[in-house]
Amino acid sequence: MSVRLRADLMLLLCALFWGGTFVAIEMAVHQMPPYLMVALRFLSAAAAFFPFFLYLKLKREPAPGKAASTALTSVDSPSSNTRTWWSPFLGPLAGLALGVVSFAGYGLQTHGLVFTTPARSAFITQLLVVFTFPMQILFLRRKVIPSAYAGLALVLCGAYFLLGSPAGGNWNQGDWLTIGCALYFALLIVLLDVFSRRFGTADLTFYQILGTGVLAAAASGLGLDKAYLPEEENGRDFLLNHSYDGQLILALLYLALPATIGTVLLQVRFQKETSPARASLLYAMEPVFAGLFAYLILGQFLGWSESFGALLIVIGVIVSEVFSAKKTNHNQSGD
Repeated sequence: MSVRLRADLMLLLCALFWGGTFVAIEMAVHQMPPYLMVALRFLSAAAAFFPFFLYLKLKREPAPGKAASTALTSVDSPSSNTRTWWSPFLGPLAGLALGVVSFAGYGLQTHGLVFTTPARSAFITQLLVVFTFPMQILFLRRKVIPSAYAGLALVLCGAYFLLGSPAGGNWNQGDWLTIGCALYFALLIVLLDVFSRRFGTADLTFYQILGTGVLAAAASGLGLDKAYLPEEENGRDFLLNHSYDGQLILALLYLALPATIGTVLLQVRFQKETSPARASLLYAMEPVFAGLFAYLILGQFLGWSESFGALLIVIGVIVSEVFSAKKTNHNQSGD
């Protein structure tokens, strides 16, 4: 299996895990405030990943550029042989920077859902593909090949039909907040392309997850969850007094483990082996997987319009895959 094909399959696995989060959140959202849920999801994931993180730090394997199969440790740039006193702090700082961007994306998306519908939010979030393309060109100086643009057009059309044509009607405050969410998610994809080539997966994964969780907890503590909490109760009291049933625990475990630790690990480890634009197209399979999980677990059926949209997204990804596979030099093409 080629390096690029393996990376594409792993990023598709990310999209599959993210698709499952719609069902998990549907199972939990009526029992827990949104920011508190994000905080619990990411802080639990950080706690679960911490022993593995310590093991990798102690093992001190080679740099990503020297041994791709052991690129899970925190290292400096493989192009530099000089270490300084601040070198050990660069990987954690990069991971925390990713955590800030990650929280901004989740925070704006959650805030936007106060004013807009889930369908509109999901469609607008798919605009991250539109933002990723120019970011790749401007910040990374990497071209986007024509087949990727063709795939982009098909993916956006597919998202429109898959999500019930939610783009119509007057735009509201929530829609504009969700535009910001898509922008930050696109920025996260581009930053991952940069940082994952310089720093190891362990630092980027752990500190990104930890940073997102801490900021979500702070947001909840500052009152952004107040409307969702019982009167005269804060997030800490809610966590201590709430009755956790099996459905809620199962949903939180899924959100914390495969949907957070799994996806962040796969992104940091494999996205550097493809391009941001290409990765964003692969991530566009998320609503397709979400529809599949909704059918299998919740018994929710897709209509003809939604099914046609899912088909267009799949075709868009295939178009990008087949034509870009003909490029003999992946690094020069950028896609």
